[in-house]
Amino acid sequence: MDGTLAVFTRVETLEDLYEQGYFLNLAPHVNVVNAIKHIVKTEPRIQVGILSAVLMDSDYALDEKNVWLDRYLPEITSEHRIFLPCGSDKKERIRGGVAKEDFLLDDYTQNLLLWEVAGRGIKLLNGINNTRGTWTGDRVRFDKPPAELAKNILDIMAGRNRVFDTRPRREVSTCPR
Repeated sequence: MDGTLAVFTRVETLEDLYEQGYFLNLAPHVNVVNAIKHIVKTEPRIQVGILSAVLMDSDYALDEKNVWLDRYLPEITSEHRIFLPCGSDKKERIRGGVAKEDFLLDDYTQNLLLWEVAGRGIKLLNGINNTRGTWTGDRVRFDKPPAELAKNILDIMAGRNRVFDTRPRREVSTCPR
């Protein structure tokens, strides 16, 4: 979620991540959120879920992430949200395991590498990642128009196209609430 659906806000200290309001007040990557809304609306055969790491010892992180999702992506209900401890392997949290037709859209290469043992990864380039170019699979930019971004994701999933976007120039795409 952070860095993919929401703009990851850099912090001075790790303690800042534990402050009330940190996760709740993250700005959305508007184009990404709208692309996901488009996929949910137009592709009912695709089950879209949220898989996000949480600071389990935080008093606020889990609740704030759920409120954030209720605000920006209410189409994805709590039954389709999985939260796991930071540092956990995301594929290990999928009931029944990950299949080759399961895709993970993520901004963090390590998550994608672990996922690709069984499924397929798509790297979201968010303006602050992909600095070393270690991910060689499909890459999509956060700053594309939502319909184009949704089409790229769907084309990758259907095997119609590979997408190897380059790093965006700007850092964030936000909108007022």
